[in-house]
Amino acid sequence: MIKREAQAFFSAVQFLTRLPTPAWTGWEAGRLDRATPYFTLVGAVIGLICGIVYMLASLLFAPTLAAFITIGTGILLTGGLHEDGLADFADGVGGGRNPERVLAIMKDSRIGAYGVLALILALGMKVTALAVHAPLYGALVLIAAHTISRAYLFATVKALNYARDEKDAKVPPISRILLRGDIVRVVLFAFIALVPMLALAAVERPERLIGAAVALLLAILAMLWVLRLMKTRVGGWTGDTLGAQQQAIETAFLVGASAWTSI
Repeated sequence: MIKREAQAFFSAVQFLTRLPTPAWTGWEAGRLDRATPYFTLVGAVIGLICGIVYMLASLLFAPTLAAFITIGTGILLTGGLHEDGLADFADGVGGGRNPERVLAIMKDSRIGAYGVLALILALGMKVTALAVHAPLYGALVLIAAHTISRAYLFATVKALNYARDEKDAKVPPISRILLRGDIVRVVLFAFIALVPMLALAAVERPERLIGAAVALLLAILAMLWVLRLMKTRVGGWTGDTLGAQQQAIETAFLVGASAWTSI
């Protein structure tokens, strides 16, 4: 049982990151389905690494440069997997008039104007929002952002059908998504990552709790917005839509957490 769960966890690591995994874990068909509940934990690992980088970089460089280095580290850890998905999704939704055309554009390896603009906006907002935080608090914000954004990937995979599966194109209503027991458990587990952030905010600067509330609200709205686009414009999820959703939630959370920082 322990080995089986370890293999599932490392499969999630292999799918979402470029981090090395033990050779004994291997890979086999069907394991990714067991790995999806571990997306949340993998997000926490990525957030922890990025948080450490931000604290160390802040000791040597100006806040904006430290933020650039940190966001760049996150891209290196994932191989730009999510950013690539965001660009493809933006091109598909921006240029496609129906699901078939959207999927065809997303499959094209070339990047278009919508994709470039989406990447510029997302990266710019993340760097700017992160740079306003003190090193320790910024690290905790990163852990929460990366964890929560990947928890919703699990929710999406469980709630929607794979868009390129022509055998079953039926998509359930969005209202059904938050009612699944397994999704609720994973999302609630992700919110545990908020506890250190909230605790430090309450002790040092209580006004930061306003930013935390805004961060949660924007993250949920970003998740629902992209989810709605998946349903109406794509007809389900693909790897690209998951990447776009992760980037949208992460960006929204970081932007929200920066609210009221000048008080």
